Amino acid sequence: MPEEKITFVNSEPAKCGCKMEFSSGGGHYSDVVYVTPCEAHSGSKPFGPVEVKREGNGWWWHQGIPDFGGTEDPAPYHAWLAEEGLQLREWSMERDLDDHPYFDGTVGCEGCIGWDPQSPGPEWFLLGIFDTEEGPHVHWARREVAP
Repeated sequence: MPEEKITFVNSEPAKCGCKMEFSSGGGHYSDVVYVTPCEAHSGSKPFGPVEVKREGNGWWWHQGIPDFGGTEDPAPYHAWLAEEGLQLREWSMERDLDDHPYFDGTVGCEGCIGWDPQSPGPEWFLLGIFDTEEGPHVHWARREVAP
């Protein structure tokens, strides 16, 4: 694979979005070039949608979500969402389905198979489908939209 070159012209950002700042050191130091890589060149991928493959009982959780030390406290999760610039939308299976074997406590129906929660819009991606004390819930996220 050929090496990609990032080109800066007249100290303007590169076409990809990488930025460069030059300092001559004011005659006291060596020349210094500071490069701020764009998203494509930073080596890190922003948190976002991934392929969803629900497990046998229908549950799924985005693998990019941190562990938070196994706590049930939602505060670290909500703080992380805010730090990532994500807006959350959530609801229960009960909102979408009037009847499901999960609600009856049917043996062998501990999951949410048959529940296919629909995205609230094209910009939303799935964070998880999981069980809570109130029953199965879904979490969707999207990048916060500026007012």
